[in-house]
Amino acid sequence: MRPSEYLQQCCPLCFGGYSWQRNSTQHSSSDVDAIVCIDACFTQKHRSGLPDDPRNPTATVFLSPEDIHAMECEVDELITTSVLKGCNESFTAADERHQKASTQFFSDTGVMALLCHHDHVIYLANMTSAGEKQHYALALVKALFGHPPSSFHIGLLYDIGCQLEQSCRKWGFLKSFLPCISFAISVFHAFGHQWACQLIYHPHKGEGFGLSDGEGCEHFWSSIKGLIPSLWVSGVCVIVLYHCLRLILYLVSPVSLCY
Repeated sequence: MRPSEYLQQCCPLCFGGYSWQRNSTQHSSSDVDAIVCIDACFTQKHRSGLPDDPRNPTATVFLSPEDIHAMECEVDELITTSVLKGCNESFTAADERHQKASTQFFSDTGVMALLCHHDHVIYLANMTSAGEKQHYALALVKALFGHPPSSFHIGLLYDIGCQLEQSCRKWGFLKSFLPCISFAISVFHAFGHQWACQLIYHPHKGEGFGLSDGEGCEHFWSSIKGLIPSLWVSGVCVIVLYHCLRLILYLVSPVSLCY
């Protein structure tokens, strides 16, 4: 079996080959078949009180609100306080109570993305909470594992990958997928974690991640920063607006646009 056609279309380099099957019967923690990264951006917002655009009939990379809400309910039933303490003091991303965007003024407070190793978008999730809650990342990972074969091993880079793995192991989230996930911390944030945490989760100190830095989402946020003003008053899919912006730039100055 191979990853689904959806994943192959997202990135043929990550999910279109057969090489991962060579050692499919002898997988170890270092046998990472594909590397993905997760991050949230709180500058892509939508003001509350404004009408949403008509539903887009075409395929979308956004998770449905129902899937996100189902994961939120599952998490809220089990977790009431922070799981880890050491790294929690260093990063606001680890503190779900920290408000990064006001729900009073914004109906969508941000976007969380799941990208492949080559910075191709696999899934996006609209965030409606004031902080970066774990259920968004869990919902993205769960959606991802609906596509590859059961023996496919994923290397997951996240700013607080240490907390995400601890939550999964302590509370049983993604239980059926955990043997196929290797957690790591994106390089830019790794040095802010506790030293003991870095020894385990720094991608350059572990096996299977090579020189991957996990900062693909930062590249993506930078590439769509021009959409920030329009998204505040529009409910159009981020990807649709992104391609519209590139088309406009191409028509205005085709020589200066570099793909």
